[in-house]
Amino acid sequence: MSKIPKLIVAISNFAAFQLHVNQTAKGQFTFEGYYGKHIELILEAWRGEYELFFCKDVDLGVKDSSGNWSGQIGAVARGDADIAISVIPILESTFSDVAFSTAYTLEEVSFAAQKWSEDDIFQFLMLFDKAVWVSLFISLISLSVLFFLILEGKKNYSYVLLNAFANVIGKSSDLEKDLFRWKLLLGCWLLCAFVVSCSYSAVLLSFLTLPPQSKVLKDFRDLSEAVQRGSHRAYCANRTVNIPFMINSEADYLQKIGNAIVKNEWYIDYNSLFKGHDPKSAFIMTRSALNFLFGTGDLKQLYHRSTDNLFIVPIGVALKKNFCCGSRINKIVSRIESAGLREKILKDVSFRYWLDIFSKFTKNEDQGIHALSLRDLRGSFVILSVGLGLSLIVFLGEVIIERVQRKKKEMNHSRTPVNH
Repeated sequence: MSKIPKLIVAISNFAAFQLHVNQTAKGQFTFEGYYGKHIELILEAWRGEYELFFCKDVDLGVKDSSGNWSGQIGAVARGDADIAISVIPILESTFSDVAFSTAYTLEEVSFAAQKWSEDDIFQFLMLFDKAVWVSLFISLISLSVLFFLILEGKKNYSYVLLNAFANVIGKSSDLEKDLFRWKLLLGCWLLCAFVVSCSYSAVLLSFLTLPPQSKVLKDFRDLSEAVQRGSHRAYCANRTVNIPFMINSEADYLQKIGNAIVKNEWYIDYNSLFKGHDPKSAFIMTRSALNFLFGTGDLKQLYHRSTDNLFIVPIGVALKKNFCCGSRINKIVSRIESAGLREKILKDVSFRYWLDIFSKFTKNEDQGIHALSLRDLRGSFVILSVGLGLSLIVFLGEVIIERVQRKKKEMNHSRTPVNH
């Protein structure tokens, strides 16, 4: 049996929850993060000696203007390490400097952003969409005109309109005998007004009982529009292929996101992720990282992950050119993937981090029963106040006009000569 050669592995401690390796006082290595646990599993399956080469650059690998690679890929390309393991994409630009194992998974680059609900005092008007409100308004005006014509001027139009509006809000109206000659028309209108009134009441009660549905950024197009409006910020890891891909993309909305990230230096600080979550921040990462950060516990309900992807790329182990044991590495990573161990590592580490860190600053919203407050009904009170104010203005106007007209009549009467 041939002796298994010593394996040198390139390590970049770029994030505690992804990949972070420490050495104890006894010389033993502790692997943290889900990529760290993946590396530990591969090294156990290697069944031979290994050495860890810690890269000075805390990134996967970026090619500079002189053609040199940084990070883990740079260590493998220079021959300082035999392999590099993390979320290393298999790209055509790296084939000339390093080799790759068989791709053991496909990574989707996507984003996640917090759900939010707009606090609008006129939310009760949004229970029906615009088409329903417009149709109801047109029907109310049209039926009022028709009833006014049927009555042949016996009642003024404002009286007829107010009676029709009373039907819509579920109140009775003062019907003239002439309207009963058109029983079919009147019955259809009363039935329509009854259905509209009951439907709105039912929707309003459900709206007051349950919170309104949260809004989400569905895809990168929505994210681009939000960034342009200034309502959201898009964060992405620095020195990755994500930002150049967006800037050089043919899609205009992706270019806007990439340029905004570079201009405002919206780069992810992984340490700040454990201190709190900005509700107006969107994080562009691999879907496995998003699942790790926002796919467990309360955060799963708080965050929405986009329905589309920036791109999909195969992931493999970077190998030194002419590495002697490439087939052995292929066999190890293939067996780990076939057994589902990598997915298990992701779920286990994610749950542990959620218990230790994320749950400390996650706010659990009380979904119990609450009494209705003035805040819930402030829109209705605003409309009531405006209506009462306008009514008062009209009333004062009528009083003033009536007094002015009375004084004019008295003055005209006093000036009129009396004939004997």
